[in-house]
Amino acid sequence: MQRSASVVDLFGAMTMPRNLYPDTTLYVTCRAVHRSYRLVPTPVVRKVCKYCFAVVSSKYRKKFAMEFYEFEFLSTHYHIVLYDRFGKVSDFLQDLNSMIAKVLNAVRGASGKFFADEPGIQTVRGDERVFKACIYTLANAVAAGLVHKTSRWKGLNSLKMEYGKPYPIERPAVGLWSKQRQHAKRRSSRRSGRARFAGRTTTPKAAILMIDRPRIRRDLSDTQLRAQIRESLKVREAEIRKKRGGKKALGMAKVVKIHWRTVPREGETLFDRNPTFATETVEERIAMKQERRRFLADYRACLKRWNKGERDVVFPAGTVRMRLRHKVLTEPIPLDLLLAA
Repeated sequence: MQRSASVVDLFGAMTMPRNLYPDTTLYVTCRAVHRSYRLVPTPVVRKVCKYCFAVVSSKYRKKFAMEFYEFEFLSTHYHIVLYDRFGKVSDFLQDLNSMIAKVLNAVRGASGKFFADEPGIQTVRGDERVFKACIYTLANAVAAGLVHKTSRWKGLNSLKMEYGKPYPIERPAVGLWSKQRQHAKRRSSRRSGRARFAGRTTTPKAAILMIDRPRIRRDLSDTQLRAQIRESLKVREAEIRKKRGGKKALGMAKVVKIHWRTVPREGETLFDRNPTFATETVEERIAMKQERRRFLADYRACLKRWNKGERDVVFPAGTVRMRLRHKVLTEPIPLDLLLAA
């Protein structure tokens, strides 16, 4: 069915538009649909997520100079702290989520939606804010009460990785890459010629997983910065344990027994705040609020003109969805934003 050229003109009837700019550090959160446990870290899920992340991150590092600082995959969602050189984070997440979903759905004999529509994408400015985002990412499993130390979490994360060191990840023989392909034996598949394509794939046999040094604390060496992050993580873990008042963590043995179709009893939190930026100073926060308000006002005005049939309207810099979906024109990135990044 052909997509209508018009879009809804009320923010209340659609997700809030994003304003994403190149040369920014981002804190990303992607959740499974309905916060279900589709990423529960069984051995197969760990292998699939590790390989898919290695393939897609390698592609965007090579093609778009994207950098990846820290990451952690939990049972219902994952976090990544990354540097987006050319404003390609939406494309990256679409490719990563699509690959993970296809493979794990094939493993489970399932179909349908896997990830929620709207990822959380937060612009992070300032050395300390980026540092805290790295700590928060690694401490997430502890904060969720799943384990009492990040080192005990068996899901995919970057804790034990070193900056710039390549980690080869082999393609797992599961799901789409399984050696057992029943359709190849069907008469209909042989008649149609589909059987001869069984087992073919364009994905590499192995991919490189790697993390990059964050662009912070330039006075420290890579080794010193990595050590600081790990020491600060231990402090954060101790704070979380103290706050929990001696309550035991769930533990990995129980975590991996949760069925992937399970949905949390409390359900989803609707209409909650979804921060789009984090800064160090009040002045920076005020400036980013003003920047966001200007963007929303300009975007609303452009959207009204678009819905009236104007196809030469130029949307404000940083527009994402309308640019990707309808190929609209956008303004160049303001110089002050590039300098601030």
